[in-house]
Amino acid sequence: LQNDLQQWQPSVDLNILSTAIDELVRRAQRRLRQEFDYKTRMLVFNSNDHHLITKFYNLRPDEEQIYIAKKIWQTIADVLKTKGQEEILRKRIYLRRLPNKYDKLIDRSLDYIEPTLMDDVLDKDRRASLSSRYFKTITQYKFDLMTINLDIIQHVIRVHQQLLDDLQSQLFTTCNSSLIQMIKDREEAMKQQHEFYLKYQLDTFFDEAPTTSNE
Repeated sequence: LQNDLQQWQPSVDLNILSTAIDELVRRAQRRLRQEFDYKTRMLVFNSNDHHLITKFYNLRPDEEQIYIAKKIWQTIADVLKTKGQEEILRKRIYLRRLPNKYDKLIDRSLDYIEPTLMDDVLDKDRRASLSSRYFKTITQYKFDLMTINLDIIQHVIRVHQQLLDDLQSQLFTTCNSSLIQMIKDREEAMKQQHEFYLKYQLDTFFDEAPTTSNE
């Protein structure tokens, strides 16, 4: 490698190149370790979830109690999923890292604007100024859309939460204390699993996500 580097133009510092390669290898190894640890922990969560469901059915609930339990667990899953979407979207807005679907959809407008910007009647400085204004406007529009999306998600969370509150209020008239405790035990386990899942998503996804600037 050192002999090959001596022939490269422009020249490349072997120490810098070796350091860069080592860093790439370390990052790849770290990602693999994170992924392995994540999958291992999720297997434990899934096993525990199966165990809790089995314990619930071992209490021999009737059809109405099973229906209430399933509705509560599904609604909790919906709440957690939507809250996860909210957290990811909040971080996207904070870090100015946009979803690809926003970029692809909105950037199509450039196909209509670019021919006009390339018109010979515009001088170089004027074209640069108009292009800058265009891209700043488009970028701001993307984040305005994400803000609206955030408002929608928050509304959905409130609706799910109200439904969950209504369902949980029915527990005391349909289930005995043992069933109520089992339903709550699985609810808590679901929250812990989701918290772990969301932390992994936030820690790993945004390392690779592209950024967008208004500048």
